[in-house]
Amino acid sequence: MSDVETQYDVVFRGDVAPGKNIAEVKQQLAQLFKADEERIEQLFSGRPMVLKRGVNKATANRYKESLGNAGAIVTIRPAVEVVAGAKADLSPVEGFNFDVAEVGADVLAPEERRDLTPKEISTSHLSVAPTGEDVLRDEDKKPFVEKDVDTSHLSLDSEQDS
Repeated sequence: MSDVETQYDVVFRGDVAPGKNIAEVKQQLAQLFKADEERIEQLFSGRPMVLKRGVNKATANRYKESLGNAGAIVTIRPAVEVVAGAKADLSPVEGFNFDVAEVGADVLAPEERRDLTPKEISTSHLSVAPTGEDVLRDEDKKPFVEKDVDTSHLSLDSEQDS
């Protein structure tokens, strides 16, 4: 084992814990990071974003716990150090056993490719009912029951906050 301590990144994709309200999670993250609404919205893009880079395992776990308490689901992964202008050797990092292909290069070997020839499927036995025709059988129909619903308390006033 090396004398250099392994460094970790804390990564967030925008996932929230089950049962948590996304608006509340965003609000708590805004308080934690002291960030504006626009910056917090960027965190919820669905793309993995590194929130903290190159920290030790204990620090990464503290971030994970704090963010988890706010309702955010984060992952911790080993950090990969890349020297400017050098090709990164990602092979020692679990899950990164690959190289980057040139633009336009075939990335699959011929034996790995699937035949994508369209199949001939007959649809001659299918039909579409004419517009307005009743497509339900009588036994599948449910009677319409009109309900008296009071909506007098509802408003479309744009001045009110929701």
